[in-house]
Amino acid sequence: MKSGRSCLTLATFVCFVLLQLVSVCMDWVPAASAHFATVGHSDIEIRDNTVSYTLELDAQEVGQWLDLNSGERVFVIEPKAAQEKATENGDAGFSELESLVSRFLSVTNNNVPAKPELLDFSPMKRGDNEFIRMLIDFRFDQPIEDYKIQYSFFFDDMDPKHQNFAQLRVNDKVSDYVFQQSNRTTSGSALQADKHVQGSDWSGTLRTYTLMGMKHIWEGYDHLLFLIGLVILKQRKSDYLKMLTAFTLGHSITLALSALDIFTISLKIIEPLIALSIVYIAVENIWLKRPYRRWAIALGFGLVHGFGFADILRGALGGDFVLSLLSFNLGVEIGQVAVLALLLPLLWLLGKARSYPAWMRGLSGAIGCLGLFWFIERIV
Repeated sequence: MKSGRSCLTLATFVCFVLLQLVSVCMDWVPAASAHFATVGHSDIEIRDNTVSYTLELDAQEVGQWLDLNSGERVFVIEPKAAQEKATENGDAGFSELESLVSRFLSVTNNNVPAKPELLDFSPMKRGDNEFIRMLIDFRFDQPIEDYKIQYSFFFDDMDPKHQNFAQLRVNDKVSDYVFQQSNRTTSGSALQADKHVQGSDWSGTLRTYTLMGMKHIWEGYDHLLFLIGLVILKQRKSDYLKMLTAFTLGHSITLALSALDIFTISLKIIEPLIALSIVYIAVENIWLKRPYRRWAIALGFGLVHGFGFADILRGALGGDFVLSLLSFNLGVEIGQVAVLALLLPLLWLLGKARSYPAWMRGLSGAIGCLGLFWFIERIV
């Protein structure tokens, strides 16, 4: 009897924690996507006394920054209007974008800075996303020797999760780097181009993309809720293994295909499907008496979720694309295993309680409602 009460108490505690997670998700949901975090791209070439910098930034974010720094009182920012503002022609557009670049992008040679010169800018698209492409030159009086590039766009005032995928060419030596809030600078010697750029060697790539994959799964609340929905229905240990292996196989396949631009599907389709997968698994938990071949369901939805995982990498993989892709996938797997390592032992203990089926159905109902909310939001 005492053992049953202990299981019931533990069940109450775990369900409370999981419902708190759902509550946090509900507070976060208005961002329209469970993966809100803008990305940018940089193509940097260092030759002689010039750093030629091609910069691509999210058009909506650029427009919002221009509005917020225009000196006008801005209460509502209309995405379409913000994008149009960011792509205006004429001297005014140049001057505003030059101000943006001067504030957040710095290049030095032997600790001496150069003023950025905006040569041109134009709108462009990558997949479903609109970008502003800017061509910028940093010219020095002397040939470039020891350089340092500092990238600080949006981290402190708008989007701390912003990332920029950079490819750096120094005298034809190519290196990859990811600018993030905690990694804003890259530096090196143009006189020793055969040596790796600081932070861009293979171990740096492995570390950067693995951590990125881990954060992506932990911050992707829809993926987490789908995983929770998969495992809270009581099953045999062998069924758990088959199901999770199938989900991993599914998302690994489409992650690779989409990230390498071999086969892609618009996020306008994928995001609602991910939300529907949460609804489906929740309904199945409530009505399914005995799980049968649930690994097939996990495989199918894993293929869908893989396209969501890959969105952040699309068009961002540089020279070490194989290592970057494998490292990111490794990070996703580590993130999933960490969550499941905490969850599965608790669920195994809770499964002994008589009241567990009722708790499971209640939690599945909450997860399903959140999935339905996301689905409606993403198709509107």
